[in-house]
Amino acid sequence: PLQTGELVALKKVPLRRPEDGLPPQTLREIKALREIEAHPHVIRLRAAFAQGPAVVLALELLVGDLGGLLRAAPAPLPPPRVRALLAMTLRGLGHVHGHR
Repeated sequence: PLQTGELVALKKVPLRRPEDGLPPQTLREIKALREIEAHPHVIRLRAAFAQGPAVVLALELLVGDLGGLLRAAPAPLPPPRVRALLAMTLRGLGHVHGHR
């Protein structure tokens, strides 16, 4: 990311006990994101690196997220919008599960 000039989102994962290494769930997340091929409904991991007692994930930068979109939307959401959001979520989830 730094070498390409691409803007990324940074996710800092603090290590509670750095002497124990990375938590298994963090390792699984990094491994899964590295192995998954590009898909429009799955965020891309650009890099992962250590920073002090933390690991930082450099992720594809998106304009917003589902939580923000739902908070900003009128309540209740129109059924076609719910179906569209659910379809995108399930496509991404299906892609991830297809790659174990």
